Amino acid sequence: MKNKAFTLVELLGVIVILGILAMITVPLVQRTIIDNTNQAYEEQITSFERAAKNYVAQNVYEMTKCQTETCEVTLRELQEKGLLPSGNIVNPKTDENFNLNNFVLITYDGTKYSYNYDTTQDE
Repeated sequence: MKNKAFTLVELLGVIVILGILAMITVPLVQRTIIDNTNQAYEEQITSFERAAKNYVAQNVYEMTKCQTETCEVTLRELQEKGLLPSGNIVNPKTDENFNLNNFVLITYDGTKYSYNYDTTQDE
């Protein structure tokens, strides 16, 4: 009669190989998740700034004051104008909602407008 079971050495070998594979893959997966979260956050900020740019284009006559001073437009205003999706906007980094009172700064340098969402508002 032949014994068809695995030996203890074979089982330990498999466990060691699985442990080595886990030590290699887990940090790679975690890094990928972090990178994708940061990329999603940056894309969200870009969408805020793009919405502010569209806001200025739609309200060009009201924005003449921004040619002499820094203006700001809140995320709530951008939502009300239909430039951002309605409802809560989730921050990919924290999984919490963005504060709709956060704003995009609009400045004019004499030739063009620039748009900057200050990320310190999210801290």
